[in-house]
Amino acid sequence: MKCIYCGTPLASIDYCSGCGADVTILKRIVRISNLLYNEGLEKASVRDLSGAISCLKRSLKFNKENVDARNLLGLVYYETGEVVAALSEWVISKNTQPENNAADLYISKLQANKNKLDTINQTIRKYNQSLTYCRQGDEDMAVIQLKKVLNQNPNLIKGYHLLSLIYIHQQEYEKARKLLRKAAQIDNTNTTTLRYIHEIEEATGIGTNLNRSKKLRRPEKKAEEEKTILGPTTYMSGNDMIIQPTTFRDSSTAATFLNIFLGFLLGAAVVWFLAIPANTRKINQSANQQVTDANTKLASETAKVDSLTAEIEEYQAKIDEANQTMTAAREKADGYDILLKAAVEYLGGNQTAAGTSLADVNADSMEGNARSLYDLLASGVKSTMFSAAYNEGATAFASGDYTTAVEKLTRATEIDETQYDAWYYLAFSYFNLGDSANADKIFAETIRRFPAYEATLKPYMADQTVLGSTAIQQETNADGSAAVTEETGAAETNADGTPIQ
Repeated sequence: MKCIYCGTPLASIDYCSGCGADVTILKRIVRISNLLYNEGLEKASVRDLSGAISCLKRSLKFNKENVDARNLLGLVYYETGEVVAALSEWVISKNTQPENNAADLYISKLQANKNKLDTINQTIRKYNQSLTYCRQGDEDMAVIQLKKVLNQNPNLIKGYHLLSLIYIHQQEYEKARKLLRKAAQIDNTNTTTLRYIHEIEEATGIGTNLNRSKKLRRPEKKAEEEKTILGPTTYMSGNDMIIQPTTFRDSSTAATFLNIFLGFLLGAAVVWFLAIPANTRKINQSANQQVTDANTKLASETAKVDSLTAEIEEYQAKIDEANQTMTAAREKADGYDILLKAAVEYLGGNQTAAGTSLADVNADSMEGNARSLYDLLASGVKSTMFSAAYNEGATAFASGDYTTAVEKLTRATEIDETQYDAWYYLAFSYFNLGDSANADKIFAETIRRFPAYEATLKPYMADQTVLGSTAIQQETNADGSAAVTEETGAAETNADGTPIQ
């Protein structure tokens, strides 16, 4: 044991000879860890593996550097079929104490047998596949996989539990009871094993004897019985061995027929208990192989279907992309037609009609000369376009159609960002719709553009912290004085500041 502060080996005194630290609690913790290790060792020696795991884990909680406890925990895990968990504990133990560690022997023996490692990996994959089959309701395939798992790793308690649970669900209680007896022989205090056995006993009304001990006869008595049954009786007379031959009697006719009858019964029993089960097992194996082949073929066909489905989805995506391209091209062509119509109306002197037509053009779809023509027409009919969008939005606002008002007034603010009335009605359209987030955003933007109206608009904001994230900047003239934007036709408000509808 070393001091946790300076690493100096500790003596029998209660303080460190190197740094003088009080190590009373440290020694007590180590003693508790060793006590739990001894308790876990006692439980492991009587096949109480669950109790041993619990004690050893508690021992490592007190002293994670207790190498003996960690190595024993790995052995217990290995005994229950948890080879991966055992290997993890041994690797940690090896890293804790690189020299003179029994974990070296365990790891080297496990790694020396490559077939054993491959078998362990296969059992893990098959066990996980069995869990997947159970979740999918394919219990027959799960039973086949679990039988293979237990054949390769007969100590895997989890495999016994899962297979017995399947048998319990299928009401094959005796098969489940047999499996649970084997699990109890590995770990006789496993709570899951005992709970499943209790459920079987409640379902069948028959108790389960988990006692593995059998009465062993003394060798002397066994030898005497063999002498009595198999050969003549012998005994010593002084230094001489007297051999008394067995008495031979001729059997009667009735005894002969009885022996013949018993021979027929014995032959029938041999056929019934040996030949028929072997034939049944062969038939079951053939049926299981057919099921496996059918599932393999089904999986192959399913993979082909999935491949074809993916190919169809790929072609469908290409068709959708082509349709989108065609739609975009059609919309672009329609935009060009509307743009030419607006140009004709503008050249004819009808700016109102030109502005109305130009409002239906998607400016982002215009390119090259078409965009230049759109910008030229937009600059010429900007006021007309703004008036049209603003009037429609204001009319919708007055009639209570706030959704349409939002759409039209948003268009108006995009055409001309310097008009206070459009921003004003747009903010209150969102406000009347109950959209506080967008209303606060538009209020903040309006205050940023028109600081003079901050006192009027700010009381209607639900979250006034939006103003803090939007810097209010005031435009200035060339000489640095504040520029005042002239507003005409400002929206009238009630006494409380809401717009007059």
